[in-house]
Amino acid sequence: MAWYYIAFETVKQFFTIKGTETLNELVTMISNCAEFLDVKLRINEKKILNTLNKDKDKITIRFPLEGKIKTREMKINCLIQAQLGCIPLQDFTLTQDTGKIFRNGIRITRWLSDFLASSKTNFSALLNSVILAKCFRCKLWENSLHVSKQLEKIGVSLSNAMVNAGLTTFKKIEETNARELELILNRHPPFGNQIKESVLHLPKYELDIEQLPKYSDTLAEILVTIKLTNFEQLQRKRTAPDFHYLTLIIGDADNQVIFIQKIMDSVLLKTGNWMKKIEVRRALKSEDISINLISSDY
Repeated sequence: MAWYYIAFETVKQFFTIKGTETLNELVTMISNCAEFLDVKLRINEKKILNTLNKDKDKITIRFPLEGKIKTREMKINCLIQAQLGCIPLQDFTLTQDTGKIFRNGIRITRWLSDFLASSKTNFSALLNSVILAKCFRCKLWENSLHVSKQLEKIGVSLSNAMVNAGLTTFKKIEETNARELELILNRHPPFGNQIKESVLHLPKYELDIEQLPKYSDTLAEILVTIKLTNFEQLQRKRTAPDFHYLTLIIGDADNQVIFIQKIMDSVLLKTGNWMKKIEVRRALKSEDISINLISSDY
């Protein structure tokens, strides 16, 4: 708790987590944290916030709130979702509040994912907390089309231009001619080459799962292999920060956490792959397992 400087009341709130929380429910919990007590809901902000929440003619937040915005917690929730949804704010005070919320939110969501990783009976909540921590770090929803906003020199307006041109994945950006990128973004050479270079030197992964011969009615063994497919290229230059890592999370149909581990890029850069044998117990509800590989930053 002290390591992350988390308020005691915030920790108490997170101890009420049941283990099945959705992304929406976790955002609501974050909005109720004691770290945000100094954020005020001003009367002149309500119209802007209500428009962000519900409006037939404009882009609105992903998880609309019920009724009008009338509390501090609802304002915080709305601002978090607006930032993650790349919805521009035309109000300076709201922009300042959003910056303050995210400075604290990055720390809180990271603590929450580490806290939930200590339990084995909360797979859904753990998975969503790791996703939310990533969302706070890159200030985008995990399913956002504005992936280009994560690149240096690309802001909201240039990212919108990319989305309008159909460039909604790093793969599509990498495959686009540099001069075409400059036309789309209304920029001069070598801007297109610089964007392509950034994408080219992002880590690219493959995840392979193999069921091994050792199994019984209640137990099976799988071999998980993570390959850094462009690791030779990344020896020379890398776009991702040195501390970039992946989180491998495996869970079953009974909401049990089978396996969780953070894997640093620095480990994968040594040999190009990472392998692990994992024992899997048969769940009562179904034989299905959920295997997720989540980047810390992208």
